[in-house]
Amino acid sequence: MKTIAFTIIALLVMPRMWAQTPSSTTEFNVAGIKVIYKPTLKNVVSIRMYFRGGVNNYQAGKAGVEDLALYAATNCGTKNRGANAFRDSAERYGVLFDAASTYDYGYIQVNCVSKYFNKGWELFSESILSPAFENSEVELLKNRDILFVKDRMATPENRLRALQMQNVFAATPYAVDPRGTEQTLEDLTAADLKAHYQSILNKNRIFIVVVGNISQQELSNRILSSFKDIPATPYTEPAMQTSIFYVNSLFTKQLGLKTNYVTAVTNAPQYTSGDYLPFRMAVSGFAGNLFQALKQLTSLSNNPGAGVSAYRMPFATFSASSPNPEVVMVAMMAVLKDIQTRGYNDEWLQHIKNSYITNNYVDNQSSSAITSSLGLAEVLGNWHNADDLPQMVSAVTVDQVNRTINTYIKGIRWNYLGDVNAIQNIKQTFQQ
Repeated sequence: MKTIAFTIIALLVMPRMWAQTPSSTTEFNVAGIKVIYKPTLKNVVSIRMYFRGGVNNYQAGKAGVEDLALYAATNCGTKNRGANAFRDSAERYGVLFDAASTYDYGYIQVNCVSKYFNKGWELFSESILSPAFENSEVELLKNRDILFVKDRMATPENRLRALQMQNVFAATPYAVDPRGTEQTLEDLTAADLKAHYQSILNKNRIFIVVVGNISQQELSNRILSSFKDIPATPYTEPAMQTSIFYVNSLFTKQLGLKTNYVTAVTNAPQYTSGDYLPFRMAVSGFAGNLFQALKQLTSLSNNPGAGVSAYRMPFATFSASSPNPEVVMVAMMAVLKDIQTRGYNDEWLQHIKNSYITNNYVDNQSSSAITSSLGLAEVLGNWHNADDLPQMVSAVTVDQVNRTINTYIKGIRWNYLGDVNAIQNIKQTFQQ
């Protein structure tokens, strides 16, 4: 089966020449803290401290508390420096901070050139160990986040995604938006942020990923010196298991729009499953065929696509927008059924393997991108999967690809935002 899908989606893989070289990434422990370390010759050192748990770490009424707390740790000053002094020092030495919390984890990251690594580490360790959470600075960040939420929810695509997560993952932690809502953010105080941060700064919750031109011995010494006294209290990460979707369902929300928006959510294998890569390849093929079919069928379809979300409770999504949603939804199902019936062939599989390798080689040029891929893989179950992807991709067979797209897509949970009257003729077809 010919498809243009191999130009659509990239995975975390290295170029073929790298696949022949043993990985230099290692794992070790310093003072009870897990460290994932990849030495490179790059001039930029990237460090991320990860905090496990994500939305499992707080109640729905505190949505956004972790995201705001981690960002505040790098923006509201420390015990030794006020917010302005901290920012001035970082800017003077080109030290870049980032922090956020998502559904499965949070992180604080620092990037700096090797020449100023001493200053970068100094500011990083201060932000980890002694964030100030100064009231006036926290209020500024809260107001910024509230405006961000308002802007984000003004976009139909984002409103549909929120609807999707609330409907598909009702009664699970994923129903909680890690960025928070206007109300939950408004209710948060500096004391809330401080208390939450102290609760997650725990050796049994955290791990550190470092990529750059630094020796393992120097890194170990710095971690030991700075972080040996971080508390170590019992922690067991909650099990996350998605309910299997066996039947179709349709959730709708009436909204007066010229364009209607639809997503479909299906099951997906766990990240550490042998089915994960074959399934991602199958869905990327579907994305290409869907794009081609909808563009040929009607010019009224916008941004059709499909992908697999890499979460601890993974899922696949298909999406499109159109003034004529009935035609688009029927076409989405027809393309899926055709793929499930006819399958892919070896020629297509080789194309998509080559595309994954090429695209990810471009995407993973920076130290920051590598710390991100290694950290996500660790959160999802095994950092080695990020390092070993070239070999894993090469081992995938067309039989695995064809089997997984039939095995995991059983029931589909549709989510629709727009004119409900525009889908009256097919509503029963898309729900059981």
